[in-house]
Formats: sequence, C-alpha cells, structure tokens
Amino acid sequence: MDLVATLLLSLVGLVFIGMALRDIFDVLFHLEGHAMISRAIMRTVWRVLRRVADARPQVWPLAGPVGLVATIAAWALLLLVGWALLLWPHLGNFQDAAGKPPDGGLWEALHLSGGILSTMGWGDVTPVGPWMRVITPLEALLGFGLLTASVTWLFAVHPAVQRRRALAYELWLLRQVSDGARDAPAFDGQVIAELTSGIISVQRDIVAHPATYYFRDPDERLLLSAELPFLQDVANHVAAAGPDVATARRARMLSQSIDELLLTIARRIHGRDGVEPAEALRIFVRDHLKREPPEPAAAPCARLSPAGPA
Repeated sequence: MDLVATLLLSLVGLVFIGMALRDIFDVLFHLEGHAMISRAIMRTVWRVLRRVADARPQVWPLAGPVGLVATIAAWALLLLVGWALLLWPHLGNFQDAAGKPPDGGLWEALHLSGGILSTMGWGDVTPVGPWMRVITPLEALLGFGLLTASVTWLFAVHPAVQRRRALAYELWLLRQVSDGARDAPAFDGQVIAELTSGIISVQRDIVAHPATYYFRDPDERLLLSAELPFLQDVANHVAAAGPDVATARRARMLSQSIDELLLTIARRIHGRDGVEPAEALRIFVRDHLKREPPEPAAAPCARLSPAGPA
C-alpha cells in the first residue's frame, strides 16, 4: 500500500475515532456539549417509533432503551472501523503462529480491530513491530473505556427517568385529591417547595442527560407532560391568590421553574430558541402525548396590599 493511501486511511480512521470519543465525552462530562451522534440517533429512533405507535402503541415506550443501545452500538462501530483503518496498512507488523503476516485485506483488519477493542486479545495474530506493540494496547484501553462509559451512562439515565416518573405520579395523585387549581389549600408552602425542587431536578436531568427525554412510559400517570399543565395552573393560581406572602412567593418560584424546564426542553431537545413558555408547553405535550394541552384555568385576581398578597 503506497504512502498516500496509508495517510488517507489513517486520517479517516482518526476522524472516526475522534468522533466517537468526542461524543462519549460530551454525553458523560460536557453538559453543554453538542453530542451530535447520540442526539441524532435518539431523536431518529424517537421519531420513527412515535410514528409506528399510531398502529402499534406498545412500541413507543421502547424509544428510549432502543436509542441508548443504538448509540452505544454506533460508538463501538466508529471505534472498530476507525482502528481497522489505522491498522490496515500495517498488517505486515503482525504475524500468526507460523510466523507469517496475515492477509492484507480490510476484513482481516476489522477482525483484528474487533479482537483488540473487545479486549479479547489479538486472536490468532500478535504484533511484532515496536509501534504496534504500543498502539494496540491503546485500542484495548479504549475498548474497556467504552464498556465503562456505557455502563456509567445507563446508571445515570435510569435514575433520572425514575425521578421524573415519581414526580409525575405525585402530581397525578395531587390532582386526584384536589379540586384542580381552585383547591389552593391543598398546595401549601411546603408542598409547593417540594414540587419546585422536583421540577428543578428534572430540568437539570434534561440538561445533563438529554436522552432521558426520550423515555416515555405507557402509563400516563407517570408522564410529566400529562401533569405539567395542571401544575402550571396551580402555580399561577396560588401566586395570584396565595394565603400569605411566603406561599405566593414560593408559587412564583414554582411557576418560574416550570418555565425554565419547558424552555430547556424546547432549546436542547427541539432546537427552538426564543419561544414562549406556553408554546414550549404545547411542544412538549404534543411530542409526548400527540394532543394539545388543556387551556389554562383563569387565575383569580390577586388580593394585593402594598406589602403583597393579603
């Protein structure tokens, strides 16, 4: 293989390896990173299964898990092919048990790269060139790192999904035992503060792990998109007519945290900047429920004194 071909294959291989490593870094460590590969795969799987759900609703909840598996597979494929392209021109630096170099084909390079990346060893060939003895352990190290990164991602995503489901179920229970937004006494300052903390946790989870957005439970009681319009009405109601100044202030904090969550979803998931919170809520509900959110209940007039709500 001539020098130009060797350089070209090495360049393409380095690009593939760099793409995989950059995406893994963004997903695990860089909260504001683009993570273009993982986000594109998760979004594509979501859109495909969301359409298929018109005929087969049971496949929609698989979007999140399938997206995770597909992303990890894409990382592995990029590393596998990238290293194979790097090793291909240098197969003469390996030898089999008989002391002969392997065939110089791409399939042999892929076979060799797969054995090293999976940390299974070099298989039926071993490196003999000094540089190959240095480089091949590096691929094995990246293969082990890929496994560790995948497990770390899974352990980070699933607790975040469970937090969102728990918050949605808590809101569903509150809606069952209260008279909607008109039942302000059911939402005292402590309850509102706890709900605010829950919304903030979900918002930070979306920032840290956008993949959590694509997990949709078949039970609507566990869907935050189904309960968020109700919570927004409650927050607006208590902020306008809370029993005391402190409760009204906490309700305004809750309303602001909901707006921040919705704007984060619109910006980081849908690439929509500059939308109003009401439009962001419609985007969220339509995407997860395929319907329009209910019209907000009219908030009562605030009973204000110069010091705040009466």
